[in-house]
Amino acid sequence: MNIISNEIALAAITDPALCAILERFADMMDLATLYIVEAGDTLASIEQACGCPLEGWEYVLRHPSQWFELVIIQSDFGEGFVVLVPDQADIDPEVLTMCRANATKPDGMTDC
Repeated sequence: MNIISNEIALAAITDPALCAILERFADMMDLATLYIVEAGDTLASIEQACGCPLEGWEYVLRHPSQWFELVIIQSDFGEGFVVLVPDQADIDPEVLTMCRANATKPDGMTDC
């Protein structure tokens, strides 16, 4: 899992599809930590890294670039975290099932 908690780590991401999703979080790094799920990560390991269960999300988006975005807000000040999950075969099936069952497409996007 790749954990991004500052602008330097955010700028180090080179995947163009992921960068397109992450660019809107650049001004929110003081409020959010980003978790990028990788092959081998399990639901349990993701929840351990985030420090809480992946429940009570604000939303789960399915991006046309085959990424899921789970946003969890933890305070009235907007603090929280974002979990980004690639929709690919080597990702934990439990995580993918959860994402697929709850995802919506981003506003204005038609190819989800």
